[in-house]
Amino acid sequence: MQEALGLFGIPGSVRVQGRQIALQGRGAPVVIDLEQLGEQWPLLPQDLRTRKASDIARRLAQAQRTVSSLAPPASAPLRPLRRLAIPIGAVVLVVAGALFGARALRMRDAPAALPPSPGEAVDEEAARHARTCEAARKRIYSGASMGPFELAGWVAELWLATPRPGGAAQAVAGAAGQETVTADAAGLGAFVAHGRLTEGADAELAAVTDGVVEIVPGFGDVEAKRSPSWRAIIARFSGGYARAYFDSTQRARFVALADRMADAAGAEIGALYARCAHLPYHDAGAWFRGPDPAAAAAALVYASGLFAELPAVNRAALAALGGAGQLDALRGAGASLDAAGLGTLVGAHGGGITRGGAGAVVITFPVGGPTRATSASRVVARKLQVGVGKD
Repeated sequence: MQEALGLFGIPGSVRVQGRQIALQGRGAPVVIDLEQLGEQWPLLPQDLRTRKASDIARRLAQAQRTVSSLAPPASAPLRPLRRLAIPIGAVVLVVAGALFGARALRMRDAPAALPPSPGEAVDEEAARHARTCEAARKRIYSGASMGPFELAGWVAELWLATPRPGGAAQAVAGAAGQETVTADAAGLGAFVAHGRLTEGADAELAAVTDGVVEIVPGFGDVEAKRSPSWRAIIARFSGGYARAYFDSTQRARFVALADRMADAAGAEIGALYARCAHLPYHDAGAWFRGPDPAAAAAALVYASGLFAELPAVNRAALAALGGAGQLDALRGAGASLDAAGLGTLVGAHGGGITRGGAGAVVITFPVGGPTRATSASRVVARKLQVGVGKD
């Protein structure tokens, strides 16, 4: 139950007291009745215990939020609140179901994770968001769809790569990151201004009040050396934009926006995925693009397979391929791959092939089943002879 509370962004300790369970977090503790469940707990199957723990954590989280909103000002006497603690606990359980159901109707309108409590340091807030994100990540890898739970700590990233005019020989050392951002972000002015999406980018996404978008270098130092003939940028979406990314009613807007931003930046290949901000793993892929099937396959294997937590790409096999770097090697390995063959590979994992801007080949994955891009990257990597394991 303590771990399940991370899904709701609730810090605090849980204590079992007979047939009751108490959450001591912010403000007054909240208590709910377990009835016979406490005695039955050791006899329940693990999957049922997991579901029950999530349900109880949800009830505790909603009860704490409601009680906190009813708390009097600091100057008010505390004794009446203590006397009302148990009646309030009874009332909020009735209200909690309605609140949670309304919240599930539309994730885009879901509130952000709880703001830091007074005196909570920035690093403590980051640690809390990390726990929340990792709990959600654990849940999706256990087979759950992205549901109506807290998305604190997630970011969505649009990675766009462009060949250097002179190839690897023209790779810029030292200040390459700043040079890349300056050169390739210039075409994104109609989409991003002052850290926000513009009306011209998408009117509905621009209306998200707590969204932030940053343009940052698309290669780390190591990755830049491994693909010297390419430069790349990342548009990093956080806050309300990350919530919208996981909203099934908004995903098509993100995909269309990614395609238009790729055209504006002059990018040849690109990828759109989400990850926990503090982890390097690209977990929830949505969109991968290239001018031909080989380039689209390279984008998928590079952006998902190379950044999978469990190895999806045999780096030694990739290094043994010809080409100036990883991206060139992957693209060359897929030279014989046509759209029908690529569609069959990704289709088995819920993906689809469409045509994007300038006739580009685009691989897309739906919101449901966030790990499908990762699993598809494994089979495509094996097709390119750089995968791990066998079909």
